[in-house]
Amino acid sequence: MKTSFLLRVGVATLFVAISSSLLAAAGDAEWKKVTEAIEAIKQPKERPKSREEAIANLKAGLQDFDAAYAAAMKASDKNPARWSAAAFNASVDKARGIVGAPPVENLTAELEALTAASDASSEDKAAAEKMLKSIKATAELKSKPLDMKFTAVDGREVDLSKMRGKVVLIDFWATWCGPCVQELPNVLKAYKELHPKGFEIIGISLDSDKEKLESFVKEKGMDWPQFFDGKGWKNEMATTYDIHSIPAMWLVDQKGMVIDTAARGGLEGKVAKLLK
Repeated sequence: MKTSFLLRVGVATLFVAISSSLLAAAGDAEWKKVTEAIEAIKQPKERPKSREEAIANLKAGLQDFDAAYAAAMKASDKNPARWSAAAFNASVDKARGIVGAPPVENLTAELEALTAASDASSEDKAAAEKMLKSIKATAELKSKPLDMKFTAVDGREVDLSKMRGKVVLIDFWATWCGPCVQELPNVLKAYKELHPKGFEIIGISLDSDKEKLESFVKEKGMDWPQFFDGKGWKNEMATTYDIHSIPAMWLVDQKGMVIDTAARGGLEGKVAKLLK
């Protein structure tokens, strides 16, 4: 009787184990496609030849990721790999705005679930906590008029509170930043077209070489003031506002409120709309 009982238990356990294994394998196959989609975005096979091509590639990559992510969640929404995918999904939320892709739904709730998940990795949890901190900081940033005052590298006195009635772009950038330099023609075009109508720009340079910055600004015709303290990534303004990647572009409306912290995509249109 004891042997029979153990046999039945053993068969049942084996059956459950096999079923679980098959389900995990099916789920793993789908989640592998998600990982591949993520890697294709992070490490493209060919470097884009232009900003337009880079945006098109990113948009296509995000579409592939979204499709793979949805299929994987349908196949196995308990697979631990879902948390790494969720962390990546949250990390590219701002990039979605640049390429015109839909934003992440319930972003804060997703990140909070990740930090509480028992099967999420410590790395993914740490990333989620960092993003939650950034979301909170952004919410606080948008809760009152932005206070920014400094002496520009060319000696101009800058006081954002005295620029009420203007639409202002706060541009965190550097001469050594490839994406920043790629974005510059669009910034210059927007400035040329809309400055006469009340558009201003404040540059926050994360450079460490003053002469290089001054030479670059003069060569490119960047007529707006630049904050510079020579500290690179430890730039006082960048540190104050928790800037970890550049270009970072903020739009300040005519009341001095930060209304967009991801203003790269469609900058000219956004500014024109605010100036109406």
